[in-house]
Amino acid sequence: MGCVSPKDQKKSIVIKSSRTSSARQPVQQAVSSPCVFEETENIETDYILHKLDPLTTQRSYIMKGVSKQNSISRIVRTYNCDNIRNEQQLQEFQENINILFQLKHLNVQSTLSYYCNKKKISLIGEYLDGGNMLLKLDVFSQMQQFVMIEIFCQIMAGLQYLHENQITHGDIRLEHIMFTNKSLEKIKLVDFGISNSLKSQCTNWKPTTTMHELSFRSPESLKGQTSMKSDIWSCGCLLYFFLTSHMPFQANNVQSLKNSILRGVPNFEGQEWNSINPALKQLISKMLHPNPQQRPSAQQVLNHNVFVGRARILKNPNKTLQRHMREFKISSQLSTAMLIYIAENLMSDQDKKKLMDEFMKFDLNNDGLLTKEELLSVYSRTLPHDRALKEVNNIFKKIDVNGSGKIDYQEFVIATIDQKKYFNKEKLMMIFQQIDSDHSGYLNKEELKRLLRDMSIPIKKYEQLSKQLDQNGDGQINQEEFIGMILQI
Repeated sequence: MGCVSPKDQKKSIVIKSSRTSSARQPVQQAVSSPCVFEETENIETDYILHKLDPLTTQRSYIMKGVSKQNSISRIVRTYNCDNIRNEQQLQEFQENINILFQLKHLNVQSTLSYYCNKKKISLIGEYLDGGNMLLKLDVFSQMQQFVMIEIFCQIMAGLQYLHENQITHGDIRLEHIMFTNKSLEKIKLVDFGISNSLKSQCTNWKPTTTMHELSFRSPESLKGQTSMKSDIWSCGCLLYFFLTSHMPFQANNVQSLKNSILRGVPNFEGQEWNSINPALKQLISKMLHPNPQQRPSAQQVLNHNVFVGRARILKNPNKTLQRHMREFKISSQLSTAMLIYIAENLMSDQDKKKLMDEFMKFDLNNDGLLTKEELLSVYSRTLPHDRALKEVNNIFKKIDVNGSGKIDYQEFVIATIDQKKYFNKEKLMMIFQQIDSDHSGYLNKEELKRLLRDMSIPIKKYEQLSKQLDQNGDGQINQEEFIGMILQI
């Protein structure tokens, strides 16, 4: 879970506004005001930390954290800010973390919360228990080609989202593609947003150059000039690998491999290319163009004709979830935050899968975001056009609160979650007991701050919301006050 206020007045770490030309409004709006990381208790107050299997990652600063309150697993990344001496690099690090908290996409690992203790920042992220692609390569390599293509498009959807937010991944390879669960149907990109140079300063990890890692590097990145188009090159290598089971550039040693990559002439002479769609070969050739400016963008790759209309069973949307979207309304910031908290901490795997399947019915281009055009296309199958258009406009007015023109997965979940199922006395008692870490029967100031921070409520809103919850004004919130207030949302 979260943070508590410091017992002594230690200096807070201020995460300053990010200067970005992002086209995605959610991130722009979210970082328009300063965000403060308050000093908190040590992360081990709330989490039991476990080392990860070396096959999953050899980076010791990444661990698995299991909540002592609800047994939910999270990924924990810990950075020592005291090691960053350069003021400009510290500002870059702070801005990067600030943006990580705002990123929400179906194919991008989310950063949910943080701990800040003794100049060490621990970022709490969603735990993906399907393993990375390198670890699952034996199983993945046996999948049919259309399944691999579907996974590739998910990778490109996540990358498109990062690029729209002016974020270069910079290290796309098999280890940094994680399956969300053991069914190996959905993936998320991980390990982005903070450069390797900053990571090496803030942790005891140092970048290495193995043959496998080098195989995904672009010619310009070998010269120290990584850009978004370098990510496209890495994804071109991935697509080549998915189709042929080997890399486009091969050699017996590091220097020979570097030379092969710098020449930039992939091998398309193998017999396996006789049975592969020529359009895929042409696309890979463009993605592996030696000149970065000649490579397509992530959006152009995802929208390429070879991927349009790929296999999918179209079904009508669930009427119950349609009704939830139609009737959805936000009564307060607290209600939104509580819905997010419930979705992250209480929703069953079955309900998560149900919402995921429903989201995919609307996401016709599989980019992990919903547009008005996509919703209208689906609604028009069951409603007259004029009524469908009115319905879609109404949904966007209520759900797309940041005016981005797109609905992300988190916004979709908030709007479609069965509030009657989760906003009831039994579930709220469960939440209260999780928050009440000392089992006193009351939420004290520290426990409430922890909850509000985990719900991404700004610190400046704390006093207002605590008064809203503490109805009798005794400085503590009992179970009855908590449940009564939430049920009024």
